Amino acid sequence: MKDLKPWVAALGLAAMIGNAGAEGKEPLPFPEGHDISAYFTGTVHRRDLIEPEKMGGVPQTNVITFEPGSRSAWHTHGAMTVIGIAGLGIYQEWGKPAVWIRPGDVIEIPAGVSHWHGAAKNSRFQQFVVYDKNWKAPEGLKVHTGKVTDAEYDALKPVDAANRAGEPKGKFLFAYPAKATESPNFTKPVYISKLLGKPNAAQSPDWYYVVFPRAAFNRWHVHKTGQILIATDGVGLHQIEGGKIEVMLPGDVAWCPPGVAHWHGAAPWSSFGHIAINPGDSHTVTWKEFPESEYGSLARAKSDPEE
Repeated sequence: MKDLKPWVAALGLAAMIGNAGAEGKEPLPFPEGHDISAYFTGTVHRRDLIEPEKMGGVPQTNVITFEPGSRSAWHTHGAMTVIGIAGLGIYQEWGKPAVWIRPGDVIEIPAGVSHWHGAAKNSRFQQFVVYDKNWKAPEGLKVHTGKVTDAEYDALKPVDAANRAGEPKGKFLFAYPAKATESPNFTKPVYISKLLGKPNAAQSPDWYYVVFPRAAFNRWHVHKTGQILIATDGVGLHQIEGGKIEVMLPGDVAWCPPGVAHWHGAAPWSSFGHIAINPGDSHTVTWKEFPESEYGSLARAKSDPEE
């Protein structure tokens, strides 16, 4: 198991520094990834999270980070679902008004539709993009291309998304129910909501947002088709049978293959939020015992930064 104290201290320091960010320099929850600004106006980064070939056929999923005022050109691609993560973004489909994208907002983009997206003028912005990366444009498809000029961008008057998401609660990225769900398979009640449902443009399985209170975790269990976890908030733990306990921070992704046991939950000193995706939307799960000895070793280590 990793020595957790050094990075816990570093995490606390980073949080204190991040809270001092000025407008347009706000800290964002996910790592930025590699620079793809050459294809955009402004500064933009991309980080790949899910590759369908390696993770049960779930559509390609990336995080795109836009600095204030940064944006794509008009373009088209395969069917895509965009989900706002943090900050304030803008989406516009050709011939329609621009739309704000806030955390939890879902934008559905049909295949072959001309559009652009980016950040608001005074806000950084992160979004998930979930899409069919193998799409080929049909012959003769008419598309609108070209940059969004500064004059066009400055003249925008975006409207709220039609399916505006609920406001996030406190320090968590996304909204979740006021009432927790109790289950004999979790040590404490947890909060479960659906971030992305079906049908959706990307033809993705449902995305469930799960918030674990401090020190809450589940039993060892097996998913028939495997499971993808994307850490979003706090500090989490994940272990696959036969492997070491993994620390999960926002932006980390865990893949548990079909038929393999794993458990996951919040660290002893932190709450934790993650997105859970089951390939094929299979909810066939075999539950086993709690990882008492594995989790207990962490509690006994007294790695809580408050101690």
